[in-house]
Amino acid sequence: MLCIKRAAFAQHYDNIYRVADADIVRLQGSNRVEYSLKGAIILLPNGSRQINVRINIPYGIVDKNAAADSGFFSDRILFSLKVDVDPAEIQDYLTSSRVFITHGILSLNNIAKAVVVSYIPLLSGTEEEGSFNLNVLVKFDSDDFKLTVPNGNEQFILKINDAQVNRL
Repeated sequence: MLCIKRAAFAQHYDNIYRVADADIVRLQGSNRVEYSLKGAIILLPNGSRQINVRINIPYGIVDKNAAADSGFFSDRILFSLKVDVDPAEIQDYLTSSRVFITHGILSLNNIAKAVVVSYIPLLSGTEEEGSFNLNVLVKFDSDDFKLTVPNGNEQFILKINDAQVNRL
């Protein structure tokens, strides 16, 4: 279940994380709507075995009532995903196009739940540098995160393609 639509373009600014574009697909039955998102950040703290993915998603895409009910002035909801990885294994498979399938913890709408995550590490720079980019695919259900959608439970797929991993 890997769906790659378009490449993301990483930007680099001094003292600011590199960000990537993402897409979120809203599925209900045979209907599908795709939205483009800006500002996905992928972090891998030094010495860590956990990749963190963060992006702010406009409320209107994932929850029709949350913005009105939240009492906050923000028009976005934070998508925060933590995935345990083995950096040595990633380095071993950088040039193989291997798809890793694992579980991560998604925090969304003040709820944290396990979700299935697919990712492909991609070589960035030289193998000696150990730098890599990621394609990430995360699927989740609106009911799991108490998101209000017009027609009952809907599924969402978040896709981030060729995003540069920010090492801290």
